[in-house]
Amino acid sequence: MQKNLALSGMIHAKFKSESAMARAMGWSKQRLSKITCGRRTPTLGDLDEMATILERPIMDLVQIFLPEKSTNVDA
Repeated sequence: MQKNLALSGMIHAKFKSESAMARAMGWSKQRLSKITCGRRTPTLGDLDEMATILERPIMDLVQIFLPEKSTNVDA
């Protein structure tokens, strides 16, 4: 849920709606909605496109989708 809030906040700071952002990107509303609702994990390319349209560093978006703790465990 926290991921969704962070991404939605970025979107609504620049656009009136997710639909407006999707149109500006040439994406369907459903494609963006699946990402913001957590039903689809964005690719690095998706994150790059979103960062560009939102005029944010890509790391702002990457940090939303990376797990807080590494799943790698040293044996």
